[in-house]
Amino acid sequence: MIKTTIINAARALGIEKIGFSKEAVVALFPYFVKGEEGNLSLYARSLDYHTIAEDKLESLAKVVADCGATDIKVHVDKGGMDDRKAAFDAGLGFLGQNGLIINPDYGSYFFIGQIVHNLEIDADNPDERECLMCGRCERECPVGAILGGKVDTAKCLSHISQKKGELLPEEEAALKKHKLCWGCDICQSVCPHNRGLDTTAIPEFKVDRISRLTLKDLEGLSNREFNEKYGRYAFSWRGKNVLLRNLKIHEKE
Repeated sequence: MIKTTIINAARALGIEKIGFSKEAVVALFPYFVKGEEGNLSLYARSLDYHTIAEDKLESLAKVVADCGATDIKVHVDKGGMDDRKAAFDAGLGFLGQNGLIINPDYGSYFFIGQIVHNLEIDADNPDERECLMCGRCERECPVGAILGGKVDTAKCLSHISQKKGELLPEEEAALKKHKLCWGCDICQSVCPHNRGLDTTAIPEFKVDRISRLTLKDLEGLSNREFNEKYGRYAFSWRGKNVLLRNLKIHEKE
């Protein structure tokens, strides 16, 4: 069976969670690492997940091609694809109150990738389980971005931390209070579905990690030096000035 061939090839690449939607092979890439404190969101502490996941999916795409596909596209958080819907449709998780897909083994700490193809493969059934709807993510969100099971992404602290230019006073206050310089994991860290998770088994997510940045790390670096030092990390895509702004907010009296 084509499904079995693709699943076995994925496991050989270290991809343990594979599902099938009507038009794509969908893969999960867990990134959780235990016991780290820092001011960078967990997803951004390893080398850029786009490159890591894409490399694995490009290898898997060759197997999909060998199965007869002639039109193949690899997507990881790019290309206008709805990765969360794809993961849900492929039976890889259910929708949480915080807007994230939750997998029984990985919680919500994973990246989603897709191999879109033109093969005829039976889709898997969506996961019928439901979020506990305990409301903790809504209550603990520092900017009130979660309300009634809906997420206002423009208000999300992760979005605020990545905006260019000056921030509103209330946005500055939220960043200062929570000592964040990039991203936000609060709605995930309080989620009961994320309790007791194991550190990822994907080795690429466990090496060359940066959990914290300081003003000393960035001040005095030219843009070229910043890119040479940090360009392989997802937090670098906005450049150094956004990070510097956020770190300086922490220093304000």
